This record gives sequence, C-alpha cells and structure tokens, in this order.
Amino acid sequence: TYLTNLGYTVELQSIAPGRENVLAYLGQGRNPRILFNSHIDVVPPYIDYREDDENVYGRGSSDAKGSMAAQVQAVEELRKEGKIKEGDVGFLFVVGEEVDHIGMVKANDLGLTPDYLIVGEPTESRLALGHKGIVRITINIEGKAAHSGYPELGINANEKLIEVLYKLKSLELPKDDYFGQTTMNIGKISGGLAANIIPAFAMAAISFRIATSTQEVLDLIEKVIPIEQQLKDKITIERITCWEPVRCHPVPGFETFVANYFTDIPSFSSAKHSLLFGPGSILCAHAPHEFISKKELIAAVGSYKDIVLKLFAESQ
Repeated sequence: TYLTNLGYTVELQSIAPGRENVLAYLGQGRNPRILFNSHIDVVPPYIDYREDDENVYGRGSSDAKGSMAAQVQAVEELRKEGKIKEGDVGFLFVVGEEVDHIGMVKANDLGLTPDYLIVGEPTESRLALGHKGIVRITINIEGKAAHSGYPELGINANEKLIEVLYKLKSLELPKDDYFGQTTMNIGKISGGLAANIIPAFAMAAISFRIATSTQEVLDLIEKVIPIEQQLKDKITIERITCWEPVRCHPVPGFETFVANYFTDIPSFSSAKHSLLFGPGSILCAHAPHEFISKKELIAAVGSYKDIVLKLFAESQ
C-alpha cells in the first residue's frame, strides 16, 4: 500500500497463504536494471517497536527492515532529483529468508534479469565482498526403549548422539584466505522421553558456515560418520540446506569485509551482479535488544544513492 501510494506499479507474488513477495517498479519498467532487495520476514519472537533519540528498537529493525526503509527512501530521493527513470530501479521484497529462502527461490519465476541486485542486510554500512556458504543437516538416531534399571535391554540413542557430536566437534574444519574459517553450530538437540526410560530416539540440528566448499565439509561428515556406521547404528543424516560461498560485486569508496552469515543472494539466479550492503549490525540481529541507529539509517540512504549512481556510471 505504501509503495502504491508513492506511485509505483506493485505486484504481489503468493508464496503461501498470507505470505507474499512484493515487486515494485516505476511505470511499465517491470525488469529494472537495478533491483533493490531485502526480506520481509523476521525471526521470532515478535518484539514491538519503540524509539528514543538515537535508535529504533524492535524485531526486524536491523534485520532487515532498516535496509528496506533506506532503500525506498534512497530511490524516492533519486526520483525527486531526476536521476532515475522508468526501467532504472525497482524493489523485490521477499519472504522466507530466515528459514528456507523460499521467497527468493520463487522470485526466479518472475522473469527478472537485473544487471545488479542490491541486497539489504545489516552490514554496519560496509560493502560485503561476499559471504560464507552454509550446510544444514539433521541427524536422527534410532535406539531401543527399556526401563532405565535394565539398560542392557535397550539401546541408548542419546549416548550414540553424544558420540557422533563429539566426533563432529573434533573435526578440523577447513579455512580459506578470502572467506575465513568454516564453523559449526549444534543448534538444537532433543531425545528421549524421561529420565527413567532408555531413550529410543535422539536428534540434533547442525549448521556449518562454509568457507571453502560444501562438498569438502560433507566429505568430512561422512568420514567421521561413515555409511557403515550409519546403517549399523540406525543413524540418518538429512541434508536440509547446501549452498556454496558467494562473492559479491565491489563498488569503490566503501569500507569492505566478508560476512560470516548467509543471505538470499545464491537463491536468485538471474542477476548479472549481486551486492550486499545495509545499515545495522548482525551482532544485535535475532537478539532481544535488536536495534538500529537513526544516524546510520539516515546515512544509509545516501550510501544507497551513491551505489546506484556509481553502478549507472560503471554500466554506461
């Protein structure tokens, strides 16, 4: 509604009931040269918005509604200054980035082929030259329930999971001069029913932030948990997500870094070049105290304008 009231042509792409991507552009310029992008979804729980003289607080303020607001304002200022026209710039705001990237994956069906995709994520107003890849796996182990007074009659799935996780934590994970160190996070563990029952099942959800290649990490996982052991101990390893590291397009005049987190960039296949830039810090994203500095938010408007104008000059 906001974009429509500003005079944009707006399309909604349904992803699921109540979940829609938003594509907006000027006039008939449906396939703009530069496409601003960020994600509408946020992580739970919802934290209401508030502000003081310095900051805006609340869920999504940094990740990544601050980027969206700065992007829209930047394009509005460029319009008023007469520096963009129909077909130059548009917006693609998507759902699902925080979970399965489904919004960006489905956005490939829109037939967009921008020269540049500018993705807004909290980069502390630095230009990211890339970000790590990711492998997410779920490990399920089947045991056999029994009375805890007679453990020899059961198979303890939790103990088997502990052994597997110890092997994974002991891995020497690969590193790269450009992307840094591959890291592992055991994000969720569950198993069993009660302290007096030998647990018949156990599960762990694990994510690897990839600095080299996904295959190298998958090979390491199989090395410490070989297929023979998986079959013998009734271990199932489900691959949830698997994306390679991403290199992003540079623009002169900005402080740069390589991000440890992951974004929607590799889910969108038709952009010639992708950039990653936005106000706010990833260090407070997903946290109870999430916030964004008003000063940085306003400065990001000028930075986005600068990026657009430099990309125009580069592509002429």
